Amino acid sequence: MGKTALITGATSGIGYEMAKILAEKAYDLILVSRNKKKLSLIKEDFQAKYGVGVGYIEMDLSVPNAANMVYEKLKDDKTDIEILINNSGFANYGEHTSISIKENYELLQLNIIALTEMCSLFGMEMKKRNSGMILNIASTAAYQPTPYFASYGASKSYVLNFSEALSKELEDFNVSVSCLSPGPTETNFFTVAKINDIDNKHLSKRMSAKKVAEIGINALFNKKISVIPSLKSRLLVFANRFASRGMVASISKNIMKS
Repeated sequence: MGKTALITGATSGIGYEMAKILAEKAYDLILVSRNKKKLSLIKEDFQAKYGVGVGYIEMDLSVPNAANMVYEKLKDDKTDIEILINNSGFANYGEHTSISIKENYELLQLNIIALTEMCSLFGMEMKKRNSGMILNIASTAAYQPTPYFASYGASKSYVLNFSEALSKELEDFNVSVSCLSPGPTETNFFTVAKINDIDNKHLSKRMSAKKVAEIGINALFNKKISVIPSLKSRLLVFANRFASRGMVASISKNIMKS
């Protein structure tokens, strides 16, 4: 086994493309997802194409203690993780009061708690070894309140601020933490969020998952603390600084409302 990367949400979209890039760079992979069939197919494909070791863990990270179960399994297997990519996450679109408490709980468990625990457990091991890299996936929704995406946007604000703070805590131990904040991306994100049928020009123009993954991996290896892939998204985030919080929230509401 060479150096090993652990990627959550690795069976599609950005996570899958990042796994492919790291396999091309000769990293062994541990892939985490709920979809055992896809995990098995990716394992066979990558091992044949890239000649790397590929393991997988079938796990639903939206349930309590899931991150610890992943950690304990790899600890039992004596697998050291050099790169951790926390890509798993989902959104639910609609008025907050119309979304079930269960669904919001699972969103917060996955987007915040599981990510935080993964960083704690594997970050601790990296700190001991004085070596490692972490990449957390946030969103441009992290940079302003997002009506109709209220829980999702708030969870990604947490990811962004947590990642930047953790980066400074671990930098003295040769462990880098980066945060990638994509805008609209061509993945199944909008299908899961039940937003694909909404005619919205701001959400219909999407970057490819491959391009976002390339930018994220480059940021990881260049140890950038934070990166927004698209120029348009960077300009919109920058413009937020010149408006009041109330005005930004109103603009976001108009964008997000169908």
